Amino acid sequence: MGFSLSAATAIIGVGIVISLELIVSTTIPTVTDVHESYNQMSDRSFDIIHSNINISTVISSPNKSNHDLNIIVRNIGSITLKTSKFDVLIDGVKIDFSCTSTYLFPENNAIFRLFNISGLGTKTVKIVSNNGISDYREYRV
Repeated sequence: MGFSLSAATAIIGVGIVISLELIVSTTIPTVTDVHESYNQMSDRSFDIIHSNINISTVISSPNKSNHDLNIIVRNIGSITLKTSKFDVLIDGVKIDFSCTSTYLFPENNAIFRLFNISGLGTKTVKIVSNNGISDYREYRV
């Protein structure tokens, strides 16, 4: 009876160690992932709170039967924004653009250029940064 008791204790002990290893190996990465997610969310929240843009001027110039736009955007926030990650919408339709600078630094301007836009009358242009901060302005063609 002495050996069977020792063998049973050893088997139960090994089972407990294996169970603890499985629990720890799945719990620690999950806790680490949650922590990293909170850090990323905190960074995004900081960027959103400290970002702001303003469309200073919209200049429309005729181009045959269409028109071109030069949109001067000012960064009035404190975060540097990457202009290639912006979206430009004319009356709700995303339009391709070129920009005079790669980054829009705080308290600086960038000129967004749009070519061959069709339509006449009053239109709305909206600029959206990569973190969702936006501004819009109406212009007439």
